[in-house]
Amino acid sequence: MNYVKKEMGAYNLHIIKTNLYKTITVKVYFREVVSKENITKRNFLSRIMMLGTKDYPTKVELTKKEQDLYAANIACTNRRMGNYLDTGISLRVLNDKYTEGGNFDRSLDLLNSIIFNPKVSNNAFSIEDFNTVYEEYKADLNSLVENKMSYSLVKALESTSSLTPVGYRGIGYLEDLEKITNENLYTYYLDVINHNYVDIFVLGDVQEEEITALFKEKFKVNTFKKNYPKALLEELKVNKSKTVRESVKSEQDNLVITLSLNNLTDYERNYPLSLFNAILGGGSESLLFREVREKSSLAYYISSTPNKLDNLIIIRGGITRGKSNDAIKIIKNILKDIASGKIDDDMIRKAKEYYTSALDDIIESTFQIIESYYMMELLGVDDIETKRKKMLKVTIDEIVGVANKVKINTVYILEGSDTDGEN
Repeated sequence: MNYVKKEMGAYNLHIIKTNLYKTITVKVYFREVVSKENITKRNFLSRIMMLGTKDYPTKVELTKKEQDLYAANIACTNRRMGNYLDTGISLRVLNDKYTEGGNFDRSLDLLNSIIFNPKVSNNAFSIEDFNTVYEEYKADLNSLVENKMSYSLVKALESTSSLTPVGYRGIGYLEDLEKITNENLYTYYLDVINHNYVDIFVLGDVQEEEITALFKEKFKVNTFKKNYPKALLEELKVNKSKTVRESVKSEQDNLVITLSLNNLTDYERNYPLSLFNAILGGGSESLLFREVREKSSLAYYISSTPNKLDNLIIIRGGITRGKSNDAIKIIKNILKDIASGKIDDDMIRKAKEYYTSALDDIIESTFQIIESYYMMELLGVDDIETKRKKMLKVTIDEIVGVANKVKINTVYILEGSDTDGEN
């Protein structure tokens, strides 16, 4: 793969040239410093932009146009990444080599229409589209508790740190939804277009000069902010861990444990931490899977995930009803064992295999490749092959060193019962 970054004044254009795929993938990232009140508004905005544009006023017309472009696919995702709210609008379409001349150009016009020509009149989004999104979004917010896995994670993170972005609900808030109008939503849209940080990635068998000229012509972004605030959140100091219990009608317990990471170096965050997590709960060879699920038969599922930008690791498990305390005891013992060096070469070998397999998987997905380069731009992390080489050199002492910088922050238990209620 050949990678080049072009500074386009208002945004960065990243071109990744490869002949591995028959498609061309474009992803436009908009990001801003996170604020709690904008989460719901940003989610709403993403939904309404996907319903239609002035050029293609209905979802049916938009979908038909995608099909006319040899099944081009346009999608939008929102997430919080540490200190940022991040929106990615993507296009994937067959390379012109496999369609007809100008198909990619016309596909960019469609993407351009979605981003820059929304269905707006009199400085407000279409009231019909607004009402459609409002009711669907309201139903999603009201149904959060029905998804026990998602609900328990939301509540665990709120219990971990309710006043920082760690505890902000990615799904948004009903009280904020009720404040949104089609007029103030359009005002927010203008703010996103004109003031967000923007990075555009293009991946495929493309020519640098041609892509540069196309985006210079079509993407009239006017934001010139270049001094990015850091994405990494401040560490959450733990004096004493806390336990929160809630009861809900369910056949199982949902357990979430947040682990705070303190005083990690950049190297530790990118390499030994990844292997520590693989050993802890990264897959079917992990200690959590082996000890809690296989050996003790306490869990339907259990795993751990590092959230590096939040300085957290999150353990999640579906636990046999009434057995969460037993599972927690085993988890605490596992954490102590790793911190005291009770891991062997075979565990480390399997952890490295797990990690390198994950790197191999990146190459199979155009979106994961783009994400990898985006992280290089945003966080300054190494490229895939450098990661592979450095990871293979990580030692047991480095993993143990990270394990000793991990502390239990919050234990959240959504206890299953025959009736709803709180303890």
